[in-house]
Amino acid sequence: MHQTSRTGIRSVVLAAALLTPLLLAGCSVAVTDPASSSSPAASDPRSSVPDAPDASAAPEASPAPDAGWSAEVDPDVRAKLDRARLRDLVTQNLTCVDGSATVGRDLDGMYVELTGDCATVTILASAGGVLLPDVGTLTIEGDGATVVMTSATQIVFDKSADINVVGWESGNPDIAYAGTANITTPLS
Repeated sequence: MHQTSRTGIRSVVLAAALLTPLLLAGCSVAVTDPASSSSPAASDPRSSVPDAPDASAAPEASPAPDAGWSAEVDPDVRAKLDRARLRDLVTQNLTCVDGSATVGRDLDGMYVELTGDCATVTILASAGGVLLPDVGTLTIEGDGATVVMTSATQIVFDKSADINVVGWESGNPDIAYAGTANITTPLS
């Protein structure tokens, strides 16, 4: 049996995430005169904020909760976060014991559903999916995970967590972003 290392999985997932937009994106350039009040940039409220991210450039619902802007989540990303579709893929069921649970690296590539009272959940696994109930604090250290939860108080991305897609069905969690290309979005 051939076993793929975490580094191998991470490399493939990261390469796919970085190359897909490049292969699918077209390039365009707009030249505007900043002194002209009729230029699109002059009428854009984000133009007064230095280095404001372009809402059309990222599929994130909110790359930083206090950034003051949001973008519409790509329909393909939202479809990935369909709880009913993901529930059909679940191969492991876990229960939070004493308020906590860890989705370990031994569950890489699997779809897991957690039940019970989950004050803290840590996801170490990569390239799989996790369905969660209400969670206090969710910490993600793995790569390429698809996570759907009822609600959360806080979501924390470790600096090693890359290319995760996380959605919640209610509430407004505090989010600590780190890692690369992590996407978060409310689902309601």
